[in-house]
Amino acid sequence: MKPADRTLAARYARALFQCACARGEETADAADLSACSAALAAALPLLRDPRVATADKKSLVRRGLPQGSLLADFLELLIDKKRFDLLPLVAGEFGQLILKKRGVARARVRTARPLAEADRRRLLERLEAFAGCGVELELCEDPELLGGLTVRLGDWVLDSSLRGQLQNLKEAIRGD
Repeated sequence: MKPADRTLAARYARALFQCACARGEETADAADLSACSAALAAALPLLRDPRVATADKKSLVRRGLPQGSLLADFLELLIDKKRFDLLPLVAGEFGQLILKKRGVARARVRTARPLAEADRRRLLERLEAFAGCGVELELCEDPELLGGLTVRLGDWVLDSSLRGQLQNLKEAIRGD
């Protein structure tokens, strides 16, 4: 994906989010959008294919969605504008807007091995103090990490992995 695609997806997500908020159904629409994005992932090549008729694409997308629903209309708009490949990015951006509205930030944490409950709690407390809001942890084990962890919270990244510490030591020794 190009950087322009991310920008465009953010615009579509904001527009959909504003419509959903006006109806008071942003949480339900977020779940539906995420489910549709996952369900239609396998059909993306077909939906991108210019040889497939627009009406066929729309009927494929409308399956399982109520007639006249905001999400169905939005998916048809993406098809009409030939932007359906942005759907996964739009779903991600929409989820971020939901979290922002709730006053919650999402932190992606990669660890070399599972965190103990006490360590997870302490990490969560420190991240909430740093962010100044609630934090939702997304933990995943990464076998490539030899030790330590990495944290991504918005645009902020903490690399406390063994590999990162060794890289910092190498740069300090070389004088970079």
